[in-house]
Amino acid sequence: MMTQQVRWLPVDITADPRFIRGVSLFNEGECLEASDLFEDLFFEGVRDEPDFIRIFLQFSVGIYHAQTGQWRPAVERIEEGLRLVDSIGDDHGIDLLALASGMRIGARNLRHKIKPEWPKIEIRPRFRL
Repeated sequence: MMTQQVRWLPVDITADPRFIRGVSLFNEGECLEASDLFEDLFFEGVRDEPDFIRIFLQFSVGIYHAQTGQWRPAVERIEEGLRLVDSIGDDHGIDLLALASGMRIGARNLRHKIKPEWPKIEIRPRFRL
């Protein structure tokens, strides 16, 4: 009897329905709900995924704190996410530099007591051959 070997192809974290839903919630301003999804993915992540997901977790929690008037924790979470952006090698099809730039402006506005406009997360299509 001949056995067949099963090959597993890696699935990018950005294809996970929870990530897609988290991005959608984030973009709608529902950051507490988005953070719950990102937190689940963070604890399940492998390889580089936890640090990558932690960016979105920190940003969504930071925005949630800002939405509830907790300025200092908001800025702290956002700054933690910004530090993580600098350490990521694989952006998984997300323009992390544009996202970080928008979050940096938002944190600066919070420090100056100006209501921020938060950036949206955009997923670029990725093609692998």
